[in-house]
Formats: sequence, C-alpha cells, structure tokens
Amino acid sequence: MSLELVLVTPLCVAFLLFLAGAGRMVDAQSQIDGAARDAVRAASVARSEGGAVDLAQSAATSSFGSHTWCSGGPQVNTDTSDWGPGGKVAVTVTCDVDLGDLTFIGLPGTKTLKGRALAPIDTYTYRGGDAG
Repeated sequence: MSLELVLVTPLCVAFLLFLAGAGRMVDAQSQIDGAARDAVRAASVARSEGGAVDLAQSAATSSFGSHTWCSGGPQVNTDTSDWGPGGKVAVTVTCDVDLGDLTFIGLPGTKTLKGRALAPIDTYTYRGGDAG
C-alpha cells in the first residue's frame, strides 16, 4: 500500500500543478482579451489618432486593475493606419505570464499571450486632424 502511495503522490502533485498552470493561463488570456476589447473601444471614440493611442493605453492599463498575471505590465500596440471616416482601429495587448512558481525546482518560466481587438471608428466622434 505504501509503495502505491509513493508512486502515485508525485503524479497527483504534478497533475494539480498542471491544473493550476492551465487555470492561470485561461484567466490571464481572459484578462488580456478584455483589456484589448476595452482599449479598442476607447480608441474608436477618440477624436484623433494621438488621442486614440493615449486612450487605448489608459483603458488597457486600467482594465487589468490591481490583480494581473502580467509580469512587467501589459504592452499595448494601437494600429491607427486606417484612421478616418469609415476606417478602423486595432489594438494588440501582449503580456508575459510568469509560471515559475508552479515548478518543483523554481525554474523561471514565462508564456507570452496576446489579445487583439478591432473596431470601426465612431462616425459621430471623428473630427479629423490630430488636434487631440
């Protein structure tokens, strides 16, 4: 009986660590997708390209709040190359998720996750120019 316990316990612990890692990845991806969605919505109602970049950065950062799995904070990239009436804006949020605390010997490990969202420029807010 004790031999079976000695053989099965490491497998159970490894399985639980795998579940914790998978849960962390799912939660982190959900946070990143939500931040990209919030950022692109904020950028789509901006009055200028510069304002869109600033609003997207602010919205993505505040979307994470105080609890985030991102080590070093999220990186936000706003694509305003199609800015104008009838155009669109895209935001990509990139985050490095730290998984080092889930290993037996404390190996440093990160996984890079990305979230991307696309939205049309709000027709009634667009004013043209870069006056801010």
